[in-house]
Amino acid sequence: MSDGGAASEDLVNDEAVALYGDILRLTDSIGGRSERIIREASGLGGSEFEVLLRLVRHPEGRSTSARLAEDLSFTSGGLTRLIARMEQAGLLIRHPHPDDRRAALLEPTSQGRQRLQQALRAHVPQINQDLLGTLTPVERLILRELVTKVLLNSARGPVAGRGTASSAAPEPP
Repeated sequence: MSDGGAASEDLVNDEAVALYGDILRLTDSIGGRSERIIREASGLGGSEFEVLLRLVRHPEGRSTSARLAEDLSFTSGGLTRLIARMEQAGLLIRHPHPDDRRAALLEPTSQGRQRLQQALRAHVPQINQDLLGTLTPVERLILRELVTKVLLNSARGPVAGRGTASSAAPEPP
């Protein structure tokens, strides 16, 4: 048995590990409650809600599936299946892309918009209470700035030398 106890103990108690665990618990707690409230209010699942929300937020009210997949971190196959189900349920419609014959523009239907509004009417008070209820306006601003900063950093990818199998491979001679 190797004696990596001290080094392992340092990693177990690492501040980033503890904070990451706290963020996961927060996400599980609020996310689970949010999904339940959204489903009860509108019949939408969490992914359907997010797709409709992204489409409505888009400046033109519609977007390509490739852009949605990128925004939502979905695989193209997973999003394709979700879009097909949503289209079949009457929540969105596909339009031919004017500049790219291979792509389609996705747009919420009036039913999709209506169900999104039902979801938002229930979701917004809940998320305000659960996520922001104990924070002052200044703390809310700081939280937004910190979350944005961490998201921008994580979008840059893994830290050099860590996080991917290819980064561990030796450089070719």
